[in-house]
Amino acid sequence: MPANSRFDDFLAGLTPRFFRLLFTALFIGLLGGLAADYIAMPLAWMMGPMLATFIVALMRLPMAIPMKFRAVILGVIGVFLGGSFTPDTFDHAARWPASMIAVLLYVPVITAIITWFYAKIARLDPATALFSATPGGLTPMVVLGAASGGNEQEIALTQGLRVLLLVMSAPMIVLMITGVVANSHGDGDAVIMTLNEGLLTAACALLTILVFRRLRIPAAEMTGAMLASATLHISGVVEGNLPEWLMDGSLLILGSAIGSRFAGVKLSFLIRLSGYAILATIVILGFTGLVSYGVSVWLDLNFMAVLLAFAPGGVAEMSLIALALNIEPSFVAFHHIVRIFEIVLFAPMLAKWLQNRHLRKTLQNSD
Repeated sequence: MPANSRFDDFLAGLTPRFFRLLFTALFIGLLGGLAADYIAMPLAWMMGPMLATFIVALMRLPMAIPMKFRAVILGVIGVFLGGSFTPDTFDHAARWPASMIAVLLYVPVITAIITWFYAKIARLDPATALFSATPGGLTPMVVLGAASGGNEQEIALTQGLRVLLLVMSAPMIVLMITGVVANSHGDGDAVIMTLNEGLLTAACALLTILVFRRLRIPAAEMTGAMLASATLHISGVVEGNLPEWLMDGSLLILGSAIGSRFAGVKLSFLIRLSGYAILATIVILGFTGLVSYGVSVWLDLNFMAVLLAFAPGGVAEMSLIALALNIEPSFVAFHHIVRIFEIVLFAPMLAKWLQNRHLRKTLQNSD
């Protein structure tokens, strides 16, 4: 599609309804963030907006955080994550290939376990069960699942609940195990980048994002910005990071985006699947905890870093939790990117196989 056409489509989408849905979600998220910050909730500026928009969404109030708007925030998050890279990062990275192989093995195993759970216990059809269980992005899993004969709404709901429950659980688990409260500020002694550093970082990030989009690299906005920021920080060209208020704003938008996904969902439909989603999340956390403990002991790595790296929440959400806790965010982000790459490679193959299977079954039933 020509650049002018894409720009025209973007402008055409900026309707009064677009801004009404966006501002509604952000306003409710802001109230939730302020309340959560007041009571010192862990990761307040993500948890508060997420819970507030989730609760209000169940009241059928229309709201949404458009994906294009969220893409900008992913770029900001990528810059934040890149700022956690230092020359010392390479000293620890020698052990990463082994743990990345463990992630590659872990993903199909946990997917198989949860697929069996959704198919046999929740009684979802095979395609819906598989793409509800696959820990990839919500939108691609819904699209691939629907093409394979699955139920779009059930896949969207189970995937959304998985991210919601894991993001809610992770800071609480960290608090219970370590006693550390995620304050969303990362390194309190971090230096704020200068205006020149900020402009240079933004330009390099934008250029890398455009290249990554052309190469069809998953989560291009975040991974591209992270690579650009990491390169600048490791080389010493840029020393500071973005201000804390910008990170809080990113958390606010991400939390509001997760909660607002449930706008318009019927409460009866949510209740029917949420019980299964909660049980599935407990299984995921239990299995992930065992695998993470084994990997951390085997490779002498920080257990909490491994747990956040393996927990199949959103790549941005889990990485931000690690950044807020100052628990090896570069390690966590890279492992989630490996997970997404694996799913992007193999999910279309599974979708094609299921699509052919669904077509054969339909033809047999029509005979």
